[in-house]
Amino acid sequence: MTLSTQWRPAQIEIPHASEDIAKLPLEIISNIKETFDCCIDLNEVALITDCCIDLNEVALITENEKLWNAIKGLKNKGIRVRFVTGVNEGNISSCRQLMKCGEVFHNDKVKGNFQIADGSNYLCYITENEGEIARKQEQEQQLFHTKTKSFVAIQQYLFDNLCNNAIFAREKIKEIERGIRNDIADTINEPAEIRKIVNNQLMSARDEILLLFSTANSFYRAKYGGMLNLLRQVPKDVVVKVLIQAGDDLEKDTIQEELRQSHGQIRVQYITKPLQTKIVTIVVDQATSVAMEINDDTKKTFEEASGPAIYSNSELTVSSCISIFETLWIQSEFDKQNKIKQAYFKMFQGLQLKDESYMRRWSFEQEKEK
Repeated sequence: MTLSTQWRPAQIEIPHASEDIAKLPLEIISNIKETFDCCIDLNEVALITDCCIDLNEVALITENEKLWNAIKGLKNKGIRVRFVTGVNEGNISSCRQLMKCGEVFHNDKVKGNFQIADGSNYLCYITENEGEIARKQEQEQQLFHTKTKSFVAIQQYLFDNLCNNAIFAREKIKEIERGIRNDIADTINEPAEIRKIVNNQLMSARDEILLLFSTANSFYRAKYGGMLNLLRQVPKDVVVKVLIQAGDDLEKDTIQEELRQSHGQIRVQYITKPLQTKIVTIVVDQATSVAMEINDDTKKTFEEASGPAIYSNSELTVSSCISIFETLWIQSEFDKQNKIKQAYFKMFQGLQLKDESYMRRWSFEQEKEK
């Protein structure tokens, strides 16, 4: 790409050296204060998240790993990060990686790759070839960079328009996954098969795990059965939310400590009132659910206590499990807040504070002096 020698604004740069192409984006992204918007062609999604390529191949790929690490760190700085791309069956894994860094939108009309930092810096990679060839022939790759306000404003408008006419990538991924496999809702009676399915579901988690134990005994059976050990192997950025029916404070403290040791991102809430149905429910990535009945809660082992289980990826079934979990979660929040209020009331009651009124009479002379 060439520009006329008669008109070349000073703010436009087209670096040719691979070193500049690698360092300039890293410098700009490292200095972002508020927003980072990135448009990625659906065929190139894997490129930005792929850091497993032979790093000795070219210097550009090495710097690309540093660039990806810088992008991953933006969210922790409170910077709004948005990606718009086209999600398909082949790039779901890469899109999930992007979702950990910011908001990801799906739009079939995305073409080309560009980035906008703080609405003032525009970056665009220009390649003569496409796909794998372009990745390996860095001498044919150029980086277009400009801070020209009018041009960047137009590109920002284009990006915002793509986002406004897109859907969340999470929804598109669900749509693709439901299309790949038929809805299932299997009733399983063999404890060994139930355990196998639960273990597989936990180990496949990429975003979120919801665990509901309707009794404290069901939690301990899961613990002794090895479930907490499995949680230690779940990626640390997977959010784990656990609801347990437990009334004793000492019991809650013990459970809390055990769960914290099993997974760093775990969140625990307690249900104060016993549930009508004794059940253990697991929902993974809002895509699959396993609901296990408890036949005899007095038994010590999972095999002895468990009844039939329903394993499903049906949207209706999974949504129902999520709805029940979220309702109980909100109720447990209310119960916790009420308990804190009652503790404060008791504390102040123990001080035996008295109501006192203070009055002062002002004379006419004092008012006049004012």
